Amino acid sequence: MHKFFLKVISAVIAAVLVVGLFPGAAKTSAENTIEEAVSNMSTEEKLCQMLVLSFGYAQDADGNQFLPSSVASLIKKYCLGGVILFAQNCEGVEGTVRYIDSLQTANALGGSSRPQLLICTDQEGGTITRLGYGTQMPGNMALGADPDPGDAFIAGRIIGSELNSLGISVDFAPVVDVNSNPANPVIGVRSFSDSAEIAGERGRQFVSGLMSTGTIASLKHFPGHGDTSTDSHTGLPLIEKTYAELEDCELLPFGECIEQGAEMIMTAHIQFPNIETGRYVSRKTGREVCLPATLSKTIVTDILRNDLGFDGVVITDSMTMDALSEHFDKYDSAKLAIEAGVDMLLMPVNPIGSAGAAALENYIAKLVWMAENGELSMDRIDAAVTRILRLKQRHGLTAPYDGSNIESRIASASAVVGSTDNHAAEWAIAKKCITLLKNEDELIPLIRENEKTVILAKDESERFSVQYAVDLIRTEGMLAKGAEIRVLDYTDNSLDAIFGELRGTDNVIIISELRSESALRGSTARKIDSIISFVHSNGGKVILLSALLPYDAARFRSADAIMLAYSSRGMNEDPRKTDGTSLQYGPNIPAAVYLMFSSGETPSGILPVNIPALGSDNRFTGEVLYPRGASLRYDIQIDPTPAPTETPVPSETTLPTEAVSLTPTSPAFPLPTQATASEQPKEASTADKSSVDPRVIITAALIFVIITSGITAVIITKRRKR
Repeated sequence: MHKFFLKVISAVIAAVLVVGLFPGAAKTSAENTIEEAVSNMSTEEKLCQMLVLSFGYAQDADGNQFLPSSVASLIKKYCLGGVILFAQNCEGVEGTVRYIDSLQTANALGGSSRPQLLICTDQEGGTITRLGYGTQMPGNMALGADPDPGDAFIAGRIIGSELNSLGISVDFAPVVDVNSNPANPVIGVRSFSDSAEIAGERGRQFVSGLMSTGTIASLKHFPGHGDTSTDSHTGLPLIEKTYAELEDCELLPFGECIEQGAEMIMTAHIQFPNIETGRYVSRKTGREVCLPATLSKTIVTDILRNDLGFDGVVITDSMTMDALSEHFDKYDSAKLAIEAGVDMLLMPVNPIGSAGAAALENYIAKLVWMAENGELSMDRIDAAVTRILRLKQRHGLTAPYDGSNIESRIASASAVVGSTDNHAAEWAIAKKCITLLKNEDELIPLIRENEKTVILAKDESERFSVQYAVDLIRTEGMLAKGAEIRVLDYTDNSLDAIFGELRGTDNVIIISELRSESALRGSTARKIDSIISFVHSNGGKVILLSALLPYDAARFRSADAIMLAYSSRGMNEDPRKTDGTSLQYGPNIPAAVYLMFSSGETPSGILPVNIPALGSDNRFTGEVLYPRGASLRYDIQIDPTPAPTETPVPSETTLPTEAVSLTPTSPAFPLPTQATASEQPKEASTADKSSVDPRVIITAALIFVIITSGITAVIITKRRKR
């Protein structure tokens, strides 16, 4: 009999080991649960899970936003997959938490078995953020200039922690497009670099940072929007690259981030005629156009799914963008996207108002009719919904929504969003991103006595930013003896008025915001030319602070010094408010101005793109004026034991750098405490594997009990035989 018990024990131990130590073996059960849920859904419910919509809000007499009853009714009626939030949906921490709660509550009223909504937004950092409060972070191209790749992880972690605390589950970020075309009108500083390796490395770090907070990262814009000269919001771009060329550049960052665990990818409305053979007669022109990536099975299924091995959720860019809406019938777009392998359709209709609600109802009814009449593949729909529910299950969004703890969630979010620690990390990273490209006669740092400096800002938000930095410089005693700084506006003043203010000035700092290639030939550029000439003719020196696209460094080569900041986002108010309600602000401009007057810190940023030379017509040429990797330093006092830098994800690609590690000497921004990366608040992390997996403990305990029971049974059996 003891042999029988031994066999039972062995079988049970094996089963426990498989399930406990190898949880993937239990996946079949979870998959069966998802498949069962999909099989029990109606066609309408399945198709609605594939929709992510944008809704409006109303305001009460006190200005507090709330979800209109008409919108709540729509959400209750339809089993939507998700909602995307824009700036108008994010009025303050409390307002955002309550708005999201009202969305989830309305959805839950549609049935206890409903999965929760995916709450999505575009919080890239830098120039593109939807929260008007909290921590902005320096932006992607700034992170591409940062010599420490691990700071991209910290940026992702801070952004993810703030979104997660508000109830936002999906960040449509990072942008991993390779900005290989300097004339790109829509990507620019949203890209980490024009190098696929740098974009992949920083993107991988950013994804890991988001994931560490439980936030879903959605890469964009597949297979790459960096080599376009047309904005897909207003036109239908075309890229004449072969698949081999995409493999060598655009696809590399996506592959890196997929390996890192990115769970969603957003497609691009871009034509690739050398890859996709399908054509469609444009509603706008009457001529054939190539199917853009969003509608291309070759790109979504063959390349993304099969070649890159991505089995996560694929979502379109907004279906209402001109690239699709002007050329394609909206139902044809839906059919082609679903057939291509897309899982979720972003904003296919605008449901705002009574007309919008009717449009949504008609749209859903038509999709259901198409599916039930064979125009849409039910197999494709089932596969899409299965992926969506898997994603929601991984993030606890298939459980019933519990809104009972909203007050504690508001308090928790208020403590996280825009915290002192987060702003301290933001300020420290911003300073490391600033790049010194030119510095004739060691003009920078501006530490000479009795010199007069004028800083010319473009608008009020820039003046706030600059004045903040100037106040910080004065407070810290960085201003040399007898030196003076004034901040002036150069956009709204005539040249004669500006010249009158600049006479007798030793140094003039001009802030330039380049937003497009055409601006290199515009009136503002000519005005800056005139100012540089006037200052030089009067014996002064000029520092150009490139606050956005760095390509204007080639336009103003006559400046004595050039510094790059990569984001022009300013301030709408003084950020030193202590009541926790300060609006979001850009750290890049004040960080650059601060470093110009610092004898204790040198700019350490490394140029992340090639800056082309300009022709006589101020258009880009094929010649590289400033090569990627360029950077300048000046001698300063270095602390021999700098604070350690956290790099959570090991980097396989390193940048050539002469950067030195510095111990920050300035106070935190904006409050006087500076947290190192290791002191940042740690969020609950799905990626944290430092502790012992509880399954192992449970498994060991079960094995012990089983073995003990078996031995006892054998002993009892032997005694009975005696």
